[in-house]
Amino acid sequence: MVFPFISFGQTIPTNMGGNYLQLTMSPENPEPFQTVTIKAQSFLFDVNRSKITWYVDGVMKKSEIGLKEFNTQAGKNGEKTTIKVAVDSPTDGLKETEVFFIPSLVDLVYEFVSYTPPFYKGKALNPNQGVVFVTAVPELIKSTGEKIPSQNIIYSWKKNGQVEQDASGIGKNTFIYNGTVPIREVTIEVAASSLDNEIFASKIINITNYSPKIIFYENSPIYGLMFNKAVKNTVKLLTDEFSVIAIPYFFSVGYTINPDLDYVWNLNGQIVGNQEPKNSFTTRVEKSGSGIANIGLKVSNSNRIFQFTDNNYNINFSKQ
Repeated sequence: MVFPFISFGQTIPTNMGGNYLQLTMSPENPEPFQTVTIKAQSFLFDVNRSKITWYVDGVMKKSEIGLKEFNTQAGKNGEKTTIKVAVDSPTDGLKETEVFFIPSLVDLVYEFVSYTPPFYKGKALNPNQGVVFVTAVPELIKSTGEKIPSQNIIYSWKKNGQVEQDASGIGKNTFIYNGTVPIREVTIEVAASSLDNEIFASKIINITNYSPKIIFYENSPIYGLMFNKAVKNTVKLLTDEFSVIAIPYFFSVGYTINPDLDYVWNLNGQIVGNQEPKNSFTTRVEKSGSGIANIGLKVSNSNRIFQFTDNNYNINFSKQ
């Protein structure tokens, strides 16, 4: 899955001549073509009574008394924009400072490593204690129009605000997250920057945890495994035998009968062992009579104790 990008640019304020005139930007790191608001402030002289003049790339755009706030538009990806403000104070004279930004982009592509059956049309979900592969796809462009190769970019990865030193470095655009205990949402952040640290982009995503699921499907002797319809609630038995296959969705395994998965079947509350294969259960009616039988299953991952689930269904049978 690709998240919609949020891009950031590098901003470097400069105090000229010890003026103590400060500029703040919102957003601090703008996207390409995004509206940027710059505010001027000082704690040493009164900007409200000063004539304030704003310049964009050396061109005067606006000049008024007390004009502390100025809006402009960021350029395209990689295009540097310099904002200068000149504040002419009646008591303190002329003060100047400037800031520049370079919009850049980075996307994060992620993949949850969890089981789904063949031809499953949905996306795999991240189970408790799951494994997630996150890849940064940057688009850092120099003012010359040259795109910086991914292997020449420095990546700094953070998990819940803490820098992951071993995962960070030049060319390290992939991060592997292993779910931990306690189970909670995790924030993954990447900062991608050029070697000279002039071009900068950042992106944050949240990793949410889900509980695995068990879904039953009929294993027909005629049609085979019937993925088109799940077995749930109550099934009316039309023959003397009914078989199901349990599919463990979103466990951190590569296949259904992985040794790490423990299957515990029960019939009317009594554990039934020695199923072969272990994710299969067959109900046979060998004596005359009628009634309802409840078949339940609990599945757990022996290597990841917070990956477990259960499900059940009923068989309504009648035999003369």
